[in-house]
Amino acid sequence: MKLPEIGEWSGKKNRVVLGYDLGSEFSQISYYVTEKGEPETVSIVTGEQQYNFPTVLAKRLEANQWVYGKEALQLAQSGEGILVDNLLEVAREGEQIEVGGSSFDPVALLALFMKKSLNLLGLFVSVDKADALMITVENLDHVMVEVLKQAVRMMQLKIEHIYFQDHIESFYDYAIHQEEALRKHEVLLCDFEGEQLRTYRLECNRRTTPVVVFVEDEVYPDIRRDMSGAGTLSDGEKEELDGQFLQAVQNLCSGRIVSTVYLIGRGFEGDWCRESLRYLCRGRRIFQGNNLYSKGACFAAGEKLVPSSVGKEHVFLGKDKLKANLGMKVLRRGEPSYFAILDAGINWFDVKAECEFILESGYSFRILVTPLTGRDAREVEIIMGDMPERKMRATRLHMELSMKAENKVQIVLRDMGFGEIYPATGQTWQEEFEI
Repeated sequence: MKLPEIGEWSGKKNRVVLGYDLGSEFSQISYYVTEKGEPETVSIVTGEQQYNFPTVLAKRLEANQWVYGKEALQLAQSGEGILVDNLLEVAREGEQIEVGGSSFDPVALLALFMKKSLNLLGLFVSVDKADALMITVENLDHVMVEVLKQAVRMMQLKIEHIYFQDHIESFYDYAIHQEEALRKHEVLLCDFEGEQLRTYRLECNRRTTPVVVFVEDEVYPDIRRDMSGAGTLSDGEKEELDGQFLQAVQNLCSGRIVSTVYLIGRGFEGDWCRESLRYLCRGRRIFQGNNLYSKGACFAAGEKLVPSSVGKEHVFLGKDKLKANLGMKVLRRGEPSYFAILDAGINWFDVKAECEFILESGYSFRILVTPLTGRDAREVEIIMGDMPERKMRATRLHMELSMKAENKVQIVLRDMGFGEIYPATGQTWQEEFEI
């Protein structure tokens, strides 16, 4: 059976993993050297905590020279270059970009931006010697996955293990790797990086093994702050924004025990959230910053390579996750056994597994579906019509599994025959079922 490959540390110490938070407006990079404490975030100004760099490129006029980030903004403002922004959105749309009379592939420009920005790591770690890279974006679906895969190929990095996940999962990875007291109950993340507030509330079902973790997200379109220009607020605007935020967090915390609250994003800059902070500080730990996602991505990359004890004890079931274990009851050396096909917790659009087995008898077999959402396990019967007549245990099948949606499994079966006695017919069957 072939499942997605998991890297290994190979017993070496001080391995390096990278977390890249690729945002629409700003991006940032963190790195984690094992056995050396917590992940660190790269600052664009030495000695300061300026982690965000603009997700933009600029092409110098009359020259084939590109720069990124703040230098790109400065070049465009001086009139010496042409600015290219919205790199992530344009790459997703896939339409060519016209810059100075020439046409450019948007994914290639995204790859150029990412590769140039990774040079920020030069003073701290060697990118070529990194063991894994996790790229995290606000929203991840199959289209964005394909865009990121193309960009990574174009970057020609020497990093062997490269993964992708969304901000919600990066929040999960960050939260579970904090001290236990901070995640003893529910954890709340308030993200005010964009013009409107977004919240994520993490809760655990500790009655299951492993502990099943859910994150509920919500967008508040009426809680807004214009971050263009100076982004300053009048006294009246501060009071109004504080009141709106207070009502939102009161609703989120009402009837629940929240251990920890994280406030991230430029929207929280200034002293406007006085009453809301006073409320949140009652019996809760409050942290403010803006590098949670890139650090969470570092933790996630490490877990992909070698799961930690806390990683093994928890499984995250987000909206794009497979929410059930899939397997089969089989005979191994004559003894009843469970054969795991797919484990819950992976993105449905990344699901790809294959295996071969010998059919015991008849024209069907069963797949055991065990949800981690509290529902009862059930068996799904897969029936193959027009199966060639053969003796018992004389049919070998090749099975491939993928998913068409977060709750829809597709199975493709191929008759492999049974040696020279029963040659393979090449006959195939395709079935779908819902979880």
